[in-house]
Amino acid sequence: MNQQNLTSESLKNFGVQITETMTTPSKPGKKPRPVWIASGNIFGLETFFREIKGRKFRGQWSFFEDPTADILTQLEKYGRESFAEQVESKIQRDLDKAERYQTYAENAEARAESRSQAADRISSFIPFGQPILVGHHSERRHRRDIERIRSNVEKSIEENDKAAYLRGRAFDLNRSQERLEDRRYIGNRIKEAQKVVRQLSKWAEPANPRLVQAQEKLTFWQGRLAEIETARKDDGEAIASPETIKVGDYICYKRSWMPVVRVNKQTVTVSHWLDIPTFHYKIAYTRIEKFRSAEKQI
Repeated sequence: MNQQNLTSESLKNFGVQITETMTTPSKPGKKPRPVWIASGNIFGLETFFREIKGRKFRGQWSFFEDPTADILTQLEKYGRESFAEQVESKIQRDLDKAERYQTYAENAEARAESRSQAADRISSFIPFGQPILVGHHSERRHRRDIERIRSNVEKSIEENDKAAYLRGRAFDLNRSQERLEDRRYIGNRIKEAQKVVRQLSKWAEPANPRLVQAQEKLTFWQGRLAEIETARKDDGEAIASPETIKVGDYICYKRSWMPVVRVNKQTVTVSHWLDIPTFHYKIAYTRIEKFRSAEKQI
């Protein structure tokens, strides 16, 4: 067995497989080239994959150079990122990307302004209401100027739309850090992680890497929620929970106040859902914006 095969076999011991294949170019005349696909247990390796110029497409990581030896070295010397480190890495990537998008948006706005000024400059030489003088020596230039004005205005609008889109993306990416303080967001992540753990627990052994990693995610999000709630309690803020809400209290959800008719471990059930008294709805504690007693409601 040659060295390459030994390296591949060693990598399989970590649950990672590298498969060599060929690209399938969609452009005519473009030649296929070798590409290596990583599969299996790649949990905690995504940051490293980016460092060695890996590309993620449709859920798969691909490389234009064989990454087998590099990945094996990474796993043997440094291991995988913990889930907490992965979250931190993603936040930093999002913030870096937001900064780039902000720059792109500013550039697009500058181009839009330049196009708008060009259209104004051309139109300033045409008297207001001046028709095209058919047959006159100015006809060709007049038509050309109108076309240039139209083109510049369209380009200006296009660049402004692009700038608005990029600013929206930048704003959303900048919220990555804020989401770690959002009980509703974290509650959703906990719910997702619990679902994965339940599904894997039906067939996986306790030491199965996928189950261990799913439990790590769940533990991280539960710990994060506990940290937030502890900090808020220390600041004197009341946190929605089975201990603080009772039947008859009112909770605020999506800016609407509704009475509580049932209290469970994970959720409360309210009436007057959609302002219909007989409609009931379950709401997780992490989704409750505010709450107050029936006496205060009155």
